[in-house]
Amino acid sequence: MIFTMIVVVIVAVLAVFFASYNQSMIEVFFFGFPVEGTIGLFLVLALALGVVLGILIMLPGLIGRTWTLSKHKKRLAQLENQQYAEPEFAAPPPGKEV
Repeated sequence: MIFTMIVVVIVAVLAVFFASYNQSMIEVFFFGFPVEGTIGLFLVLALALGVVLGILIMLPGLIGRTWTLSKHKKRLAQLENQQYAEPEFAAPPPGKEV
């Protein structure tokens, strides 16, 4: 988590430096409408859009894995409770000696 935050901060600082050094004005047509701005601005916006799209693309897989992990944890807890409920054949709970 810390490594990710450091990388995000470094990329953000580099993007700001890049945008500040690229001050040439250009005109971009966005859905048929002309938009004027600096090269740096448009490239930083493209970087931000790419990050947002990447997160949105990864989100369904992340949600699916979280849901599956939750199901497996519930099933594991159910099986452990079932195992300890059978006193004749069950192993003792961890930390308890027979």
